[in-house]
This record gives sequence, structure tokens and C-alpha cells, in this order.
Amino acid sequence: MDMINFMNDSTLIETESWFLPFDIINIVSVSLSIILGLLYLFIIIKHKTYASVQMLLVCNSSIAIILVCCVLLNTAIFTLQHDLNQSRENNISFCIILSYLAFIAGGLHNYSYLLTAVYQYISVVYPNKVIWQTVKTQFCLISVIWIVCIIDMVPLFVAGQITYNIDNQVCQVPLRLSVSVVYGAAIIYAIPNFGITVVYIKLTRYVQQISLRTISNNTLFHARRELRLVQRTFVLCNTLIVLGLPYMIFILTSFFTPPPKYHFRIIFICIDISVLAVIVTGYCFTPNIKTIIRKILSRSTAVESMRVRYKAGTECYV
Repeated sequence: MDMINFMNDSTLIETESWFLPFDIINIVSVSLSIILGLLYLFIIIKHKTYASVQMLLVCNSSIAIILVCCVLLNTAIFTLQHDLNQSRENNISFCIILSYLAFIAGGLHNYSYLLTAVYQYISVVYPNKVIWQTVKTQFCLISVIWIVCIIDMVPLFVAGQITYNIDNQVCQVPLRLSVSVVYGAAIIYAIPNFGITVVYIKLTRYVQQISLRTISNNTLFHARRELRLVQRTFVLCNTLIVLGLPYMIFILTSFFTPPPKYHFRIIFICIDISVLAVIVTGYCFTPNIKTIIRKILSRSTAVESMRVRYKAGTECYV
């Protein structure tokens, strides 16, 4: 049953019974994503799972998705607080800043995958272009991407396109046929995901072509290894696309008809779950990470058993 509250300005705010469960699921999933993301970042840095340049690119992607999770967590907490208080227009400036940061973080995350895919393509197809494969060059490209992603979203923020949606208790660009919606969707999602798909297709064809030629086994092994890494990036991006499909559907349908009343609540729970799925998928595709985690767990178990034995021996001695 709906709980209805009249505000002082006679505005009617409805709170559905499923709001709080959705808010809690969002907070739990994003919190788990942050924990797993930090653990993943710690493991790959400490155990040097990748080579230097690949390590830089993977760390960049990991930091970007952790930033996304932090923004989503604050957004979920904001929504939960307002759902509990049945309040409106409280701390809206903070809400708008969160939405602006969400756009930036989403762009950083997607373009970090594109940069990784392009690096792997160049290292296979143009191995002699060493300058593009150095840590310095990739660090400069990462810095450029961060700056561009921040600047790209400034027009939405300055023009006041990000507004407070009282029904969904979030701040977002209203979904309708507008330049701001098309601009945001193209910059954040369409361009990087299209670029990754093109790189994956071109690299797949290249590996198939060189497999038919008489070349050294070392060259073919390197090409296939890089193709597997691009496949990893392609799978991660498609995980986001598939689980974030409701967002794209709502965007497209909003061009012709108004979206459902609580569309952003559905969108955000899909995004929160998709981010968690991407992090878990990253674990599955990381070389030797299962072995590393197994060693860490077995080591901690061995230390704990030694403590128990030592404590038992001390008690027997006493």
C-alpha cells in the first residue's frame, strides 16, 4: 500500500512499498563492488599480474570503476534518505554535483576500456611503433582522457540540464528528445563502445589472417594473447551494455513517448548490478588471480591454525 505525505507546499509525494528494498539492494551491491574493486586493485599491484604498460591501463580502469561505485553509493544513500524522510529539494546542489560526477566517472570507465583495446591492437598490428607502447605515452593518453571527460560534461552542468526528479529522488538529465540526452549518450556510451567493437572485429580478422600465413610461432602466440585481452575488454563492455539495456530502451522510447514515472529507479538498480557483474567478470579474466586468492586464503588459514596450536600448547603447558 502506498504511503502518502503532503508537503507544506501542497505537493503530493508518493512512496511505493518497493522503494526501500530497491534502495537497500543498490547500497549493498555498490558497497560490495567497492570492496571487490579495491581488493582487485591491491592484488594486481602487489602481485604484478600484468606487464608495466598493461598494469597502468588496468589500474586506470580499476580506479575509474571504483570512482563510479563511490558516486553510485552516494547517490543511493541520497535516494534512501529522501525516501525515508519523504522529503524534496533538500541538498539538491549536492545531488546535482553527484550526477555530474557520475557522467564523468562513466565516461572515464568506458574510455579506459577503449584505450586498453587500442593499445593491444597497436601492439599486435604495428609492433614496430614502440612509442605508442611506452608507459610515458599511455600515461599522457590517460591524462588527456581524464581532462577531456571532465570538460565534455561541463556544458550539461553549466546549462542547468541536470535537474532534480522528485519521483525518483535523483538528479539527472530528463529523458526526452533533446540535444543534451543525445550528446550525453553519444559521448559516454556510444562512441567508446562502438570503438571497442571495431577494434575487436579488426584484431580478430588480423589474427585469423596471420594464422593462415607462414609466420613464427612467437608472433602468432603474441597476437592471440592480445586478442584474448581485447576479448576480455569486449566482454566487460558488453556486460555493461546488456545489463544497462533498460537505460538505452528508456532513452530511445523517451524520444517518442514519456518514460514511466519511476524509470530512473529501474535504471539505477540495473546500473548498480551491472557494475558489480563487471568487477566479478574482471576477476574471472585476470591471469592467475584464482591461484593468488587461493594462496592468500591458504596462507591465512595456515597462520590461524598455527595460532590455535600455539595457544593450545601454551594452555597445556600451564
